Amino acid sequence: MEKSQEAQYISIFRALSEPLRLEILSLFDEGGRCACTHLEERLPISKSTISYHIKILYEAGLINIRKEGRFYHYDLRTDVFEYFVPDLLERVRGERSTRV
Repeated sequence: MEKSQEAQYISIFRALSEPLRLEILSLFDEGGRCACTHLEERLPISKSTISYHIKILYEAGLINIRKEGRFYHYDLRTDVFEYFVPDLLERVRGERSTRV
């Protein structure tokens, strides 16, 4: 395994080791999108804590962030998930549907 690829795996698994980040990923819609307001409504944590966890996911290369007006929108990097952790998104979404 190349050093850069190994570093990517380490970054991804560090980001995914926090259960709250997995919960955040489960809140992304089927198209792999999520608005910051959706996270604020659904998670019982402060905006700054959400921002911190989003930053970790972004730095691991798992999401993209785009700003529209005053609001941020997040998009899953499905290509990264498919390459490094295939089937993870389906499992996370499957757990969410059994809890609802």
